[in-house]
Amino acid sequence: MYLKPHASRRRKKEAQNARNNRAEIVKALSQGQVSRRELFKWGIFTGLGTLANVNGLSPFATSAYAAVPTGVPGSPTFGALPFTQPMPRLRLEEPHDLVPRANGGETELAFPSYLEEPAARRLSYHTDFNASDRRDYRNPKFSDGPMEGRPPGEYFAHQRWLEYLPKKGFIMTLGRLDDGFSFHPNFPDQDRDSVWTFNSGRNEDAVLPPPLMKMRYGEPVIFRHYNQVPDDPKKNNGFGSISQATHNHNAHNASASDGASNAHFFPGQFYDYHWSTTLARADMINTNATDRRASGPDGDGGLNLVKGDFRELQSSLWFHDHRFFFTAENVYKGHLGALNYYSGPDRGNERVNDGVNLRLPSGTELDWGNIDFDVNLIISDAALDEEGQYFFDIFETNGFLGDLMLVNFAYKPYFEVLPRKYRFRLLNACMARFIRPGLINQRNRWVPMTVIATDGNLMVNPVKVNQLDPMGPAERFDVVVDFSQFPIGSKIRMLNVAEHESGERPKEYLSRKDAIDQDTDDPAVGTFLEFRVVDRVKSVDNPGKTHYANAPDYSRVPSQLTEQIPIIDPVRVRHIEWKGTDEPGELLRDECFPDCDERNIREGFGWTVRINGESNHFLNANRVSMLVPRPGETEHWILSNGSGGWDHPIHLHFEEGITIDRGGRKLSALERNVRKDVWRTGRGGQVKIQVTFGEYGGAYVTHCHNTVHEDWAMLARYDVLTDPTDPKQSKYHVSVVPTPNPTKYGVTFVDPEILPEGNPFDRDFEGGVGKDDDDEKMAASINRVAASEPSTTRKTRKSRKKSKRARRKARRRK
Repeated sequence: MYLKPHASRRRKKEAQNARNNRAEIVKALSQGQVSRRELFKWGIFTGLGTLANVNGLSPFATSAYAAVPTGVPGSPTFGALPFTQPMPRLRLEEPHDLVPRANGGETELAFPSYLEEPAARRLSYHTDFNASDRRDYRNPKFSDGPMEGRPPGEYFAHQRWLEYLPKKGFIMTLGRLDDGFSFHPNFPDQDRDSVWTFNSGRNEDAVLPPPLMKMRYGEPVIFRHYNQVPDDPKKNNGFGSISQATHNHNAHNASASDGASNAHFFPGQFYDYHWSTTLARADMINTNATDRRASGPDGDGGLNLVKGDFRELQSSLWFHDHRFFFTAENVYKGHLGALNYYSGPDRGNERVNDGVNLRLPSGTELDWGNIDFDVNLIISDAALDEEGQYFFDIFETNGFLGDLMLVNFAYKPYFEVLPRKYRFRLLNACMARFIRPGLINQRNRWVPMTVIATDGNLMVNPVKVNQLDPMGPAERFDVVVDFSQFPIGSKIRMLNVAEHESGERPKEYLSRKDAIDQDTDDPAVGTFLEFRVVDRVKSVDNPGKTHYANAPDYSRVPSQLTEQIPIIDPVRVRHIEWKGTDEPGELLRDECFPDCDERNIREGFGWTVRINGESNHFLNANRVSMLVPRPGETEHWILSNGSGGWDHPIHLHFEEGITIDRGGRKLSALERNVRKDVWRTGRGGQVKIQVTFGEYGGAYVTHCHNTVHEDWAMLARYDVLTDPTDPKQSKYHVSVVPTPNPTKYGVTFVDPEILPEGNPFDRDFEGGVGKDDDDEKMAASINRVAASEPSTTRKTRKSRKKSKRARRKARRRK
């Protein structure tokens, strides 16, 4: 796909012209100059949702100069050699103390006065903007519109506010990159609008590397996110949406703070996310908070006990944009960062021996959250244009692949380590690229790693491996590497053996030798990070202190890290297929929301989801594809690949799932019964998971985390309903919530539609018909919503009637 450096000048020019044409498409879409519907109508995308295979556009079209694909021009590296710059540590964010105070009948939280920040509230300031003198709550960038992008009213109020009252507040601004930043000292500085990422507080000048936030169980926080990117969509240097939404991947938060409910917001606004640090099953297990393993460090040597199941503690998370249809562009552009969650067992202090703390590699300078020997590695791929500017290419709707490997947004860096144990938190932050990392020594032999967590969830027992399992986009592994076996001066490198030819899936996983020799056309194969064993390093946790090689290593890797959650009989089973369409021209529920109005597959999307054998659907944020009628219910989901040669990394929001089986295929030791939030379906394969829902109600999504597939609508909305008899839970989420429709001038709502396959109280739904009085009342309420006419077109209503007739005919045939 990427041209070799020795390719002829004519072929390079041909490939560059095609790439420029693709860039114009991305630019026009991101700036609202053209719609996806128009691209299909003009034949730029085919009926199956792929880029038209014509010379001058597709990199896979035949070259005019040889019987080979046109290809893609490689990124210039300006003479930069691998492992010639130090790897930057992620930029640590410091929170502010919040002070509760009464305001009328509500409790609000004051930031320190010198910050001059509005207090954090249960209800959005958009509610005040609607109800009072707008001048006090106006977006300062515009003459109108609310200053907070969170939708107004009770549906988007912070659930269980007083129960999980925030104690700390993070303030960060997404803005244009400050001057003087690049991915390597040899590379040109990036234009301010090539990268949009974060800085602390209200500082609009963004900086690299991405941020790291440390959080602990028992200390809920407010994450106040200001959007200060340009308000002109044309000033994006060719890609990226000016409206944004932040997803905490994958903490147990209410839907208004999940970041994927279509509640995006605009320049000049902020959005207050309530990251509650709720431990899952808080309403079912350990409800009196007496289990010391369900806890967070108190900062003074002790523990704050919390409700919930300690087996569901999380550790390595991240946050990223989730603006529907623009996630890939926005995340790639810099809207991402790391979140480390700390608990009693995973305390981040390797010296505390209290019978709960696992003493994993971290450090000893702080009571909790030491990162001297606990290092976040954000691994991504990048592309540069001819001038060395960050570049987003769309090969087709299969996915984006870069040819430069970055770690913490630095091109192939090195990192100095002491001869002791380290914990590394690996995140695949690529848009479509799978990676498969391993470590090699100077003799090109494997260096063992001990895996302690998958997707931020501690494994029951650690597993020692030479290579990790393939990591799809958004998958994480926490590994421990013992460098004490190497003398000072040794160099150990991280090697990627996953070879791509397109964004569909890895072409193959190469042998260690072939990957080292780069016997491949994929420039991202090979080594991309070097560890150098040294005799001293400076402390991050205690600036001014130096750690030496002869210092004691107090860390441990116990043989058991947590306990297994058992597999149980589910309340219901759902079969979810991730696929293209069955045939071109197939009718697809008529419209999508929020950004388009396609009518069928030839003018719609090629990526779809089919649930329980019903119709294929692409994302409409206003359609409920699955409904969970009450908290505490356990379901089994079968995630299957219905799209032939592709591989889809499927992500479930809000809840973790336990991996059960792969439908006859063997599970690896890193999959069997582990908790995850992203599962690779495998080529033509499937994976079965167990998930239990609880605590919060509202709208969430499940989707393919190949973010290009995601942006071409491979998502499905699901809603969790709260228990109307539980006084702790929101009464506004006992039925499906209305869908926000944001503009910079304010948010309106659209009534949702429940699809037939989504309603477990529909008489045709297998495994969920109401049986007792409470069930019957809930079923009646849900079915009233399902039967009501949402704000859709007449064609949508006809299609819904047609679907019901087809289902009645199918029952008669049975």
